[in-house]
Amino acid sequence: MMIDTILVSLQQSGHRDTRPRRAIVEVIVGRQGAFTAREIVAEMAPHGFGRATVYRTLAALQSLGYVTRLHVGPECDRYTISDGSHHHHLVCTACGAVFPIAGCEVEQAAHTVARRIGFAVDGHHLDVYGRCATCGVRRRSED
Repeated sequence: MMIDTILVSLQQSGHRDTRPRRAIVEVIVGRQGAFTAREIVAEMAPHGFGRATVYRTLAALQSLGYVTRLHVGPECDRYTISDGSHHHHLVCTACGAVFPIAGCEVEQAAHTVARRIGFAVDGHHLDVYGRCATCGVRRRSED
């Protein structure tokens, strides 16, 4: 994902191109896997960039489709960089790991049910919550 493309999209949607926003976008684009806003805040704090700027930037990136926000638990959202492809997620409620699911079998089922009740589907989003293999094994060994 090109940083300049994101920054241009932000500007076109009314957001100023500031040094903090640019730095936050660079950090987010460089991330591998899911991350929390707190992690970004902690990484940006030594540079003097405020918490509010991080949260506002994440909200703007989400509204433009560059990041996806996943609710993992109470006061714990994780974000993933969106590559623009349609996919869903498996989210571990124990450790917060996020696993993308390629392909979409949900769409056909949603359209079948919708057709039956006369509902027009505009889109869908699915996140499945549970425990990853590591946390599931850990839990079984604790029982």
